[in-house]
Amino acid sequence: MELNRGDIVIVNLYPKKGDEVGKIRPAVIISDDDENAILDTVILMPLSTDLIENMDPYRMRLPAREGLKEDSDILVNQIRSLSKTRIKEKIAKITSSEYDILIQHLCKNF
Repeated sequence: MELNRGDIVIVNLYPKKGDEVGKIRPAVIISDDDENAILDTVILMPLSTDLIENMDPYRMRLPAREGLKEDSDILVNQIRSLSKTRIKEKIAKITSSEYDILIQHLCKNF
């Protein structure tokens, strides 16, 4: 499966440790398309339907679309690199402007 920056995918985050987010859930890929083509891993951020208001820059609200049936928060502070074998399917995509805002949030975390 071809994986691109901005794709929303279903990913298996088990096993989890401590306060990490677990479960099988959507996540947005933030790694570059060139990296995604050659590496066996992707960098992504999980999504949650447990919405919390006013959590910028730690969360970013994403409206429902395509295969993402509910509004969700991108968990910016839960960024991780995972094997592509954990990815089950692509369900949607974020826009380039949403990606730009997401990266701004990520930079504020550092």
